[in-house]
Amino acid sequence: MKIILKTIAFLGIFATTACSQAETAPEKEQTAPADTISLIQDPLFERGLSLKRADPNQPSAGVIHPFGSSAEAPLWELAEWATKFYLTENDKRTSNRTVSYSNAGKRLQFNKSEDGLEITMEVITSEEYERPRQQNEAWPHLLIEQTFPEKPLLKDLSKLILKFEGKLNFAEMKMSEAAFDPGLHAAQFQLFLTVQNRNPNSAYYGDFLWFGIPFYDFRHKVQEVYAAQDVGKGDATGKFIYSLGNRDYMEGTFHDQEWIQIEKDLYPLILNALEVAKDRGYLTGTFFEEFSLSGMNLGWEVPGTFDASFSFKGLELLAIQE
Repeated sequence: MKIILKTIAFLGIFATTACSQAETAPEKEQTAPADTISLIQDPLFERGLSLKRADPNQPSAGVIHPFGSSAEAPLWELAEWATKFYLTENDKRTSNRTVSYSNAGKRLQFNKSEDGLEITMEVITSEEYERPRQQNEAWPHLLIEQTFPEKPLLKDLSKLILKFEGKLNFAEMKMSEAAFDPGLHAAQFQLFLTVQNRNPNSAYYGDFLWFGIPFYDFRHKVQEVYAAQDVGKGDATGKFIYSLGNRDYMEGTFHDQEWIQIEKDLYPLILNALEVAKDRGYLTGTFFEEFSLSGMNLGWEVPGTFDASFSFKGLELLAIQE
């Protein structure tokens, strides 16, 4: 597999404060293994979403409940970084089977149908930016995140099946061509998994790899593999990123604004990502037997002035044990 090296910072990893799934505290012993583990829980968002704020001056934002309150704590989190427009329960609107939260800067919509739940995530960064973003400045994120209740060890798996169906609704550049710098400005919709050392007795407990599935990037219809350190802004994690190329896991391009269905075994691709990371001097203190799948995030990161919308449904991540 060809590895593409870039001289610019990768525009696609959220801040250290967003990394709830990359935990550092010991956890309770995992439940007895099954043949297949559905890693993503509460797929219908019936327990709501906890609202996260990167700015320490922002008060705790509580929870949004698209489908009514629940006695159980949310498993999902909604992360909004570097934004002027935070969503709250007061932004909720309901019409027939559709529930949406929207303000001047974004929209999060849930649409129930016989086929399941379709989610739309929309960002309006023309309302966020007063001028084009500059080097090392933060950028707006709209992400749904989950720390996996079960964190299977990679050594116990034979497959990791991703299922996903998505569609780009629109993506419009709202900055001038003259101001646009592809090394600084982009709109990206992507999924990241954290592959992490979960051995509490290890001196490297908590060390992790970002493993990316880049569904859409305004700059590229065809994306190549990206493998480098997470840099580009003041709160970057410094951890290793391995982001797939489109052709590693899908046919076609979301630039065509058509529904695309994906089903792919990510397991061998993750093993390759770990090899590349170790070859580059990362994760060197962790043995393969200590790596687990610990969490995920999905959504928009927009380090340029773009208005964009993406819908998806049928998201699953199935860990199949040997």
